[in-house]
Amino acid sequence: MAGEGCCSCCRPRFWRSLRWRMARNCGTPTAIPKQKGPYQFVFFTPEEAALVDTLMEKIIPSDDHSPGAHEARVVEFADLMISESPSYVQEDWRNAIRLVASELKQSSAEAWLEAASQQEHDPQTVLDLFFRTLKQMTINGYYSSAIGIHQEMQYQGNTYVALFGGCDHPEHKS
Repeated sequence: MAGEGCCSCCRPRFWRSLRWRMARNCGTPTAIPKQKGPYQFVFFTPEEAALVDTLMEKIIPSDDHSPGAHEARVVEFADLMISESPSYVQEDWRNAIRLVASELKQSSAEAWLEAASQQEHDPQTVLDLFFRTLKQMTINGYYSSAIGIHQEMQYQGNTYVALFGGCDHPEHKS
């Protein structure tokens, strides 16, 4: 029969299993309680938070146009994302942070970031892979923040445009 799979017993067992997995993994999201006062880190230790914050600020620093990752509180975004991630993700972050901390005893954060960025498109080590993960987390957190959205990208919200004049670049005019 249509929709039953290769035999009469395979499809129902598959769907029961799928429904169970969905109920277990994709159930109602846990509500994140609002905190009073300063953010309390859930995943990062104070030392880890300071290190990650420093690295993120070097990836997206403050400039004349807008504040950087530190002011956008990107490390708090990362803490929340990682604390809600599976244990293997948390373990990967914890191990990578330990490796970076060890590496920074021999060089500066700027030197490590520069070296890791050279390998970004062809990572050769765990630290190269972590750089890509850290950079992506920094970008996601920054451009999800009020600072990234409103100050950096200057998003003004949905606005009514009565008349669209079109593109005024000379090369696009016919």
